[in-house]
Amino acid sequence: MFAGPDHLAVLAPFSVEAGRRAWVVGLRWGVGHASGLLCVAAAAWFLREAFDPGLLERASGPLIGFVLVAVGVWGLLHARGSGHVHSGPPGPRRGAGQGEVHVHATAALLVGTLHGVVGTGGVLAVVPVLGMGSGLEAASYLGGFGAGTVGAMVGAAALLGRIAPRTGSAYRRVFVAAALAALAVGVLWLSLAALGVDLHAHG
Repeated sequence: MFAGPDHLAVLAPFSVEAGRRAWVVGLRWGVGHASGLLCVAAAAWFLREAFDPGLLERASGPLIGFVLVAVGVWGLLHARGSGHVHSGPPGPRRGAGQGEVHVHATAALLVGTLHGVVGTGGVLAVVPVLGMGSGLEAASYLGGFGAGTVGAMVGAAALLGRIAPRTGSAYRRVFVAAALAALAVGVLWLSLAALGVDLHAHG
């Protein structure tokens, strides 16, 4: 639930480039994701008499597909530019220094927030909240959901960043593979949404 294929695919290019500081990217992505879905769930709670979860379900598939495609295209263009995807010896930066990690962590925060608003996690958070009887119960559930999301994304990003090669053509191949994976999952998401497949049953 917290680290489905769409989550990992959109997180992978940022994490591979950030290297050992990928946990920062995961933290930003997780906080953004949790914040986005908490906003949707809060709106659903206060507007529960008029809120239509079916609308969120129908819109989330195509929207998250577009996000994945955008991240994949960004990664491929980023790799092609070669000014940022380094293949030289590892140094204090190696694509993960203070400046660039900050930039990509900010991008991860924004993408994570958008993913939280339109992704499958938003639906999973919203539907149970609509059936809860008190605001305290809903807040406790959402707090746990958000904390679990942040923790899972930090762990997944840190693992991806740690196992990725550090130098040479191997690093570039892994980065490009991560970008291609995001692009492929995005195209698959869009295709399944166009065919009317219920993505929430598989997310």
